[in-house]
Amino acid sequence: MLIDFDTASMASYRQFLKLKRLPVYSWNGATAVIPDEYSAAMSGVTEAPEVEREYKPSKYLFDYQRDVAAMAIRKQKFAVFAECGLGKTAILLEFARHALASVAATEGILIVSPLMVIPQTISEANRFYPKMKIKQIAAADLQAWLDKPDKNTIGITNYEAIREGLSPGRLAGLVLDESSSLKSHYGAWGLRLIDLGRGLKWKLCLTGTPAPNDRIEYANHSIFLDHKKTTNEFLARYFVNRGETQNRWEIKPHALRPFYRDLSHWCIFLSNPATYGWKDNCETIPPIKVHIDHIDLTTEQRSASQKLTGTMFVNNMGGIGERGKLSQLAKGKGGVATNKPEFIRNMVDSWPDESTIIWCHYNDEQESMERVFPDAVSISGDTPHEKRLQGVEDFKAGRKRVLISKPKILGFGLNLQIATRQVFSGLQDSYEEFHQAVKRSNRVGSTRPLNVHIPVTELEEPMIANVLRKADRVQKDTEEQEAIFKSERLR
Repeated sequence: MLIDFDTASMASYRQFLKLKRLPVYSWNGATAVIPDEYSAAMSGVTEAPEVEREYKPSKYLFDYQRDVAAMAIRKQKFAVFAECGLGKTAILLEFARHALASVAATEGILIVSPLMVIPQTISEANRFYPKMKIKQIAAADLQAWLDKPDKNTIGITNYEAIREGLSPGRLAGLVLDESSSLKSHYGAWGLRLIDLGRGLKWKLCLTGTPAPNDRIEYANHSIFLDHKKTTNEFLARYFVNRGETQNRWEIKPHALRPFYRDLSHWCIFLSNPATYGWKDNCETIPPIKVHIDHIDLTTEQRSASQKLTGTMFVNNMGGIGERGKLSQLAKGKGGVATNKPEFIRNMVDSWPDESTIIWCHYNDEQESMERVFPDAVSISGDTPHEKRLQGVEDFKAGRKRVLISKPKILGFGLNLQIATRQVFSGLQDSYEEFHQAVKRSNRVGSTRPLNVHIPVTELEEPMIANVLRKADRVQKDTEEQEAIFKSERLR
């Protein structure tokens, strides 16, 4: 099917908007080329007129939450890149309830969230929106729900439920909580969510502020929100591929402001509300204090290190494989004697009245911590879901003083402000994992400073220094990014 558009006709413009919702189309000059299977959607099929509903914000919102929610609702397809702890769940729930009220009674709005965060989201919905109906949808029931959503009910499911072959059915809106899952260009969840959301009218993404050099995260959000069709289309417009394995996409000369001007149409960056003139409701968040604690190597570790590196001292980071081996050696991999578990035990015992999260990276490292802290809650990849929920509740209620886990399991989305101490038994090169894990306990509502302890041997020092360098750079880049973004939005 071929369609020519009249740029002076409102009817033609409405038809163009209809075209934009199709999953596949192409252009031959000014003529749109539409596959036959989608021709019915463009040939005389009229849509029911949309009921324009006024957004009425909830009274409990901070000013920036209210205005960002209004912005997202006005745009209908929007991304909120907001610092951890600024209350993205409030924006999410505002958007979802308004979208549900704006669609047909037979259509549904679905939230996709990390599994462990779902009870927290439902709890906040019940607390602030007692009349809202929100229901967790199991993976086995998801397709049936998409085909026939529960009336006046917002569905919420976990990322693992987004399996291949799902069809949108009567889905009208899709909200992605912790939408950094879109980051991986070829990640299964990202591609499936892009397919599931293609052409939907209401779409919202929420995640922590991305690192400014993480171009793929921006690109895939743009694709999910129907602002670009492919990653390459997004990247090629503003970036040059240098071909290196790290940070290979460099922004073109003089393209920085056009890049943020483009993004300003469909997202907002928010790390400090005062930057945009909102009241700084976050100024009372207590500070984060990072402590680097040195641990001596044992004789066995020193000997094993020399065999691995061929040198007496670790003076460079080496490749990923070597860094990983050194990191495991520092924690006693393979039964090598290590001082770290006892050091951490003595450290945690020195603050008996404070709750502590111990972050690990490897399974045997976590098992070592479990032996040192037999009364702690430990949540690993093998922990059943119900036991995870109970463990988190015991920790949040103060019934358990120590929680042991990994950032990839509990490091995203949860509110764990009860912890005023965090200990990183293991820490790799990932700045995102470190930042997200730390912010579980440093959020709006925190009342005491968060002390973050990183006990390291000399084997791990280069990796720790690298993460902290990244943290410093990302902070400076984010501030610059936010300032440029603000200036572009005000144009």
